[in-house]
Amino acid sequence: MFQCVLDWFKKDSSDQTTDSNSPQRAAAALLLEVAFSDEEFSEQERKALPDLLSKHTSLTIQECLEVISIAEQDVDTATSLHQFTRYLNEQFALEEKINLVTTLWLVALSDDKIDKYEDHMIRKIADLLHLRHSEFMQCKLQAVQQHG
Repeated sequence: MFQCVLDWFKKDSSDQTTDSNSPQRAAAALLLEVAFSDEEFSEQERKALPDLLSKHTSLTIQECLEVISIAEQDVDTATSLHQFTRYLNEQFALEEKINLVTTLWLVALSDDKIDKYEDHMIRKIADLLHLRHSEFMQCKLQAVQQHG
């Protein structure tokens, strides 16, 4: 009896891995979390998000705007970062995680300053993605070089 209940939960959770849990959507939600973390969602950050998401994924700018719009709703109803990072841990290889964290740093840099809350948020996300501190710092340095 107990095994039937467990099987039902496993089947139910595996059915939810379609569009609503796409890697692009989870990545967009994390980009938004960083942008919102300093309590200022600046115009520069708003303009940078679709371009950065487009570079990180294979989506067009229009598709990125749609994904960001959906991700905003996800962020509003999210109880923790874990729901996004858990999915990305299952789907992403190490290199993809590093690219994502570099993109998160580029979001933080889009208004030409890294706020302490943005720094903390990116550090927390990197930890949840199981990145080492050296990889976290490598991402930050790479983003600073790319930003100019």
